[in-house]
Amino acid sequence: MKNERLVLERNTLDSVIYKELRKRIISLSLHPGSMIYENAVADEYGVSRTPVRQAFSRLANEGLLSILPQRGAQVSHLSVAKVKEAQFIREALEVSAFGEVARIWNKTADHSAAQSKALSLIEQQRQVVREKDYVGFTELDVAFHDTVIGVLGNAMLLEMLSDVRTHLTRVRFLELQEAHHEDDAIADHVKLMRSIMANDVAGTQSLLLAHLKMIEAMRDDILKRHDILFE
Repeated sequence: MKNERLVLERNTLDSVIYKELRKRIISLSLHPGSMIYENAVADEYGVSRTPVRQAFSRLANEGLLSILPQRGAQVSHLSVAKVKEAQFIREALEVSAFGEVARIWNKTADHSAAQSKALSLIEQQRQVVREKDYVGFTELDVAFHDTVIGVLGNAMLLEMLSDVRTHLTRVRFLELQEAHHEDDAIADHVKLMRSIMANDVAGTQSLLLAHLKMIEAMRDDILKRHDILFE
């Protein structure tokens, strides 16, 4: 029993540290190319190096950290190639998924709970926009998309999308601060929910594709202005 409790505590610490460091990396609070060290993070959280090492490993597996033996870990630079690849994959997966959700909405099951959650997330987005909370907005954006796709009950799809979005999210955080398209994104979410609830498959897919491409036209200029963040 004691061993099980120790394992649970270690896993919890690992997750807490992983989530916090991930948020700092995604929000660019930890600058690409900067170094972080197990000892410093362990001291910050008042823990041993073991959960920190596990958190570092998880972040490295996501491509967010590069482990440098005997030197610490370096926050990975953003990658233009990975962003473009991720954008392509995300569009392919999400457009298909949203279309399927629109097709089955309230036909194969009662989706009122998902509807309430999605609409609540939209209201929360409006609130964080007023607060200029870009991290919160990005998290709620992901939650909205996952709530809709979650209707399909496809855990593998959600996991794949989570991996794909990793590199996009760092760039999107940067874009939000420059393009200020939050209100347009929220309006799109409202339109998407109306289209899904009307079982309009083609309309939903068209709306979502335009939504996902909203910032793409401006992305090259933004990347050029912040080329120091990219490899």
